Amino acid sequence: MYSLLDDALFQTETHDGPAAMTLPGVLRALHQDDLVSFDALQAHQQQAWYSFLVQLAAMAVVRAHDDAMPESAEAWRGALLGLAGGNENAWRLMVDDLDEPAFLQPPVPEGSLSDAKFKDDVPSPSSLDVLVTSKNHDVKQQRITDPHPEHWIYALVTLQTMEGFLGRGNYGIVRMNGGFGNRPFVGLSPSLSPGARFQRDLKVLADQHEELDTLYDPKNGKTLLWIDSWDGSKEDAVKLRACDPYFIEVCRRIRFTHEGGRLVCWRANTKGQRVDAPSSLQGRTEDPWTPVDEEKALTLGGSGFTYRKLQQILFGAEYARPAALRPHEEDAGPMYVTAQAMVRGQGKTEGLHHRIVPVPEEVRRLFAREETLEMLSKRAKQRVTKADEVESNVLRPAVAALLSGGREGQVDWEQVQPWIDAFDDAVDDRFFEALWQTIEKQMSDEEAAQQWEALLFEEAVRQFEEAQEGVPLPDIRRWRAISAARSIFNARIHQVLDNALSPSASA
Repeated sequence: MYSLLDDALFQTETHDGPAAMTLPGVLRALHQDDLVSFDALQAHQQQAWYSFLVQLAAMAVVRAHDDAMPESAEAWRGALLGLAGGNENAWRLMVDDLDEPAFLQPPVPEGSLSDAKFKDDVPSPSSLDVLVTSKNHDVKQQRITDPHPEHWIYALVTLQTMEGFLGRGNYGIVRMNGGFGNRPFVGLSPSLSPGARFQRDLKVLADQHEELDTLYDPKNGKTLLWIDSWDGSKEDAVKLRACDPYFIEVCRRIRFTHEGGRLVCWRANTKGQRVDAPSSLQGRTEDPWTPVDEEKALTLGGSGFTYRKLQQILFGAEYARPAALRPHEEDAGPMYVTAQAMVRGQGKTEGLHHRIVPVPEEVRRLFAREETLEMLSKRAKQRVTKADEVESNVLRPAVAALLSGGREGQVDWEQVQPWIDAFDDAVDDRFFEALWQTIEKQMSDEEAAQQWEALLFEEAVRQFEEAQEGVPLPDIRRWRAISAARSIFNARIHQVLDNALSPSASA
């Protein structure tokens, strides 16, 4: 039941209006840049669904379609069926025969769900995927009370391709650094439309497929890891070396049945991961969207893609840029950096982080030049350091003096933090735009430093003035506190931002 190849299970919005599509129809619409959105797809599922579609399409093109781009839905259908070795059951959400695969559901070699110790304790798609909520007010638990097949499909894709370790018997994917890591997504795109992003990433993945033979088998590696049976044991794991570079992973044993007119989701614990990869790999799996340093894949923290973290990723100093973030020969015009990650914690979710940074055409053209990246890396680091100095040496002591009423003594630094955070947010908003301007206007290092210090000066003054207005002070100590704070602020900002006060900086 519920064939992704033949049944129009996906409710979408296209440029011509609403449309129900099959999976091949979705790939055709994306390739033609006709698709706007998926109606039932939730925000935290978008990254998993997009990566799944691109990896699937890339393997279909290079493995099942002789590098030719399928033009019709029927051609996409044939390519997807070829990836599954001609087995249509691999693309059905529910298959009665447990010896057969179902979509993202390996065959059950034990012969029955009871013998394999499956449990039907997943009441809704909300309980299946990676979104762990300890309370019921940010995102409602079990909020999908009448799920359609597409709800289950999105949740299943998110679980099987994005989940980490969640207690004994619940192991995670290999494409992250450790069980409590995450799978970040960072790439370039010519526009923000799903189709434009899909087209570019598909070209990037297809072009480099044959080169990824150090870890993988690009010619004969396994593509869909739910085709073969899996009993959950460590011995039954698939060797990473036996996989295609863009293999679609399944990290949990899941199986659907159909009872009383509805889908019922069953799950079973395992004794090991589905993919056998060396622990020393630490997530360095050549994932097209995951930055890596010399030792491990990036695990994004709860603060998200701040300007501090993103400048490290973009300019290749601390991290090797993933394939989707590197320039492609067909890139033209301005671009966008898109970054997204669901940050996981132990028994909780630490936020869905999403950031878009426009990149002007002139800057994008220079991205392929190592000397430009080195210059941007140098300037970006200097700018982060200077912003840190303003926060720690200027704003923090000045606001502390306000809060203490001009008297020496212990200050509750948590009360100071809101103004530091506001300053950092303002810097974050302007960081990349100001950095790109140094390229577009061909600024020297000295001119670039003056431009940045003038911006920091402006933002520091704004936050200090807001602090003077917002800090509650008794009237008897108000002017003494303001006088002491101003003395600290003025003296220290002149020391830290001496270039901001030059005539050329203020011009």
